[in-house]
Amino acid sequence: MVGDLHGLNTLHHQPAKLAAMEGIWETQRGVPAVLFALPDQASQTNKFEVSIPKLASLYLTHDWNGEVKGINEFTDHPPVAPVFWAFRIMVGMGLLMLAVSWFACYELKFKQEVSSLTAKILVAMTFAGWVALVSGWYVTEVGRQPWLVYGLLTTAQAASQAPKANIALSLAMYLTLYAALLSAYVSVVFYLAKKSVTVEVKTPLNSLEAQHV
Repeated sequence: MVGDLHGLNTLHHQPAKLAAMEGIWETQRGVPAVLFALPDQASQTNKFEVSIPKLASLYLTHDWNGEVKGINEFTDHPPVAPVFWAFRIMVGMGLLMLAVSWFACYELKFKQEVSSLTAKILVAMTFAGWVALVSGWYVTEVGRQPWLVYGLLTTAQAASQAPKANIALSLAMYLTLYAALLSAYVSVVFYLAKKSVTVEVKTPLNSLEAQHV
């Protein structure tokens, strides 16, 4: 429900971003949902497109034949390919996280433990949330270009006048800090995963000891 509301909001307020996310070049009705394609900025077409007819119109406008504006309607619009792929990485990673977690829950419920393969997959998925989050922010930030505030303020108009060296230094400090935090996080997670606690339970030798226990 929240995703649907967000999609409707983007369609209304940032239609160029939505067109790039969906890989829609021409304004049309009954827009297909593009599952896979190689967007070509030069020819303004999708190559090797795999799509489901009219599905995009349904979830974007709640009408099988709803009209959706294409990229060609906008003089200023974001680069299509990066936004198109970032959106699919975000959604794909989210679906993969759901599938893996549900399967692990299934094994825990019916088999009392996860298999070795599932455990390895869970470890491999450690940074799945981070990948989905960064991809989502990529869609947000690149998708609204060249605007910083859509229709009002461009990124070029708001560009900092600070010296390049200062900006590079602050960026390097942020990257160093995040690298240190990431290293600490990974170290703690692996430490806790490997740590084991052995609890010894002493069997009472007689009734008096049992009563004392």
